[in-house]
Amino acid sequence: MKRKILFLCVLMWGIVTWAQTTTEFEKMVMERGLKEGVTDMSDVNKVEMEEPRLAFVNLTGFTAMPTTKKTEKQGWMEVYDGHGRYFKKAVTLHAQGGYSLKHPKRNFVCHFCDSLWNEEGGTDFKIGDWVKQSSFHFKAFYTDFLRGIGEVGYKLYAQMVADRPPFWQRVGYEDDNPRARCFPDAFPCVVYLNGKFYGIFAWQLKKSRKNMNMQEDVATHIHLDGNLNDNNIFQGKINWNQFEVRNPKPLYAIEDTLYDGNQPKELMGDTCAKYRQASDSEEVKEIKERSNAVKQSIIQMSHYWKELEQLLESGANRKTMRQEIERRYEIGSLIDYYVLFYLQVNCDGTLKNWQWFTYDGQRWLVTPYDLDQTFGINLYGVVRPADHPIGSLTYGPFWWIHYYYQDEIRQRYHELRDSKVFDADNICQLADDWYERVGESFYEQERTRWPDSPCYGETICRSGWEVCDDWELYDDVPPHNSAYLYQAGDVCKLEGRLWRATTQVSGTKPYIRNSNIDTLQRLHGWISDRIAYLDAYWDYEPPIDGIANLDSSNPLRHLIGIYTLSGIKVDAPTQGIYIYIYSDGTNKKVLIR
Repeated sequence: MKRKILFLCVLMWGIVTWAQTTTEFEKMVMERGLKEGVTDMSDVNKVEMEEPRLAFVNLTGFTAMPTTKKTEKQGWMEVYDGHGRYFKKAVTLHAQGGYSLKHPKRNFVCHFCDSLWNEEGGTDFKIGDWVKQSSFHFKAFYTDFLRGIGEVGYKLYAQMVADRPPFWQRVGYEDDNPRARCFPDAFPCVVYLNGKFYGIFAWQLKKSRKNMNMQEDVATHIHLDGNLNDNNIFQGKINWNQFEVRNPKPLYAIEDTLYDGNQPKELMGDTCAKYRQASDSEEVKEIKERSNAVKQSIIQMSHYWKELEQLLESGANRKTMRQEIERRYEIGSLIDYYVLFYLQVNCDGTLKNWQWFTYDGQRWLVTPYDLDQTFGINLYGVVRPADHPIGSLTYGPFWWIHYYYQDEIRQRYHELRDSKVFDADNICQLADDWYERVGESFYEQERTRWPDSPCYGETICRSGWEVCDDWELYDDVPPHNSAYLYQAGDVCKLEGRLWRATTQVSGTKPYIRNSNIDTLQRLHGWISDRIAYLDAYWDYEPPIDGIANLDSSNPLRHLIGIYTLSGIKVDAPTQGIYIYIYSDGTNKKVLIR
């Protein structure tokens, strides 16, 4: 009896001690089967694994998460994939992103290293059908309740382009890599810091050359990333420090130093004084020649706008203009970007956060990147209504697409609606799947850990102010000015939202907290409303009970023009009432809000 009591006491002591010393991470993965037939791949240098439905990550040896891009931290990453695979490996981390670095929960980059934290000897991973990589992005999505809204966009885009050839084949490059995508993908993971819950992240493919199916040393395989806009590249003036040449590598900068994409500078060209030096080795000569070739391709692309503008001014007809546009750009990628942009209302996809690339140094393609400000969410987590007017996409090369390819844009939208890719049920299911993979229990922990996330609370206005929901005013009202004396009824905009003064007020921001409570229900409704809005915008009539809504007496009825109420024909409607005229003589009024 005494032995039995002693045994029970020892057992209870062991249970209490285990409970006190076991971390949140250890408890979680043990509950999910970590000790039952698990394969430990810690010593494996090439890991192949299926894409986890939900992975569990524990970062150890770090006193805190990285806060800047330049500060690199060393430690260890434990990973359990939830399906019997576990590993612990040396990693380096640094922060990743632009504006998102201002948030308390930040994106980070993880490089898998050898045991001495040398990145060159790091583990290579083949995850699912992704390309092989040894480093990944972990996206925080701090302003997004789903903690993965951008990933929903990428998965939708993957469905969109499934009926087109791979991007490189479209411009004649036939070296096929079936795993390459030219845009990201991700799966959800729960991250712990030294055993304690830290947050929900998206484990995401980086924008690597492998994922772009590019060769590192081929001068025509050019990939640009950064502030690629009219001021920095598309209209002739090149600000080399505003964007990065991610491929090819290595290159030389104009000062005769190796090009560093983290501190981008003008590339060396054949007119530089140090382009040819007697002391240059054959390897250096080859790198400088590559640099010159890449530079000339970028300069040539920057001149495309002026060349097309001159053709237009010389009286070139529509057919000639389209031929010249298509000689410079791969039109299918631009049309798909255009249509997705309008569907998502991509608030941050016209000045940067798009990837421009070429495989022949002549014709350029585009794919989306960083889709965190989509499906109604803006930079500050503010939700805009689905029928809020969006400015015409006419930045950079899209000016020509907007004015010369509206028929093809409309046709592409109809194709994607007919194929059920652009379908509310399909898109909502992509969001629901991400939510279900994470699970409500982890979302609850996320809300507790990051309560100030702007998607978790109602807006709190300062005295003298209220939220203004008259979104049609947005483009016409001035930004908030703290020095201005506002009168009752005055409206201004600040951080993506409209504010109305309720009394005479000056000097302070209109809000104490600029936020909103966001949910799956809101997202579902927004997606349905947005598709209904675009159905009117691009004249799509959904099938009724699975039967195409066609006039059997005239199956070839098609849209021949869109006109204002004063009879002026337009390429694409903006805001107001328009008349849609069809080939059979019928017409209808459409309100674009």
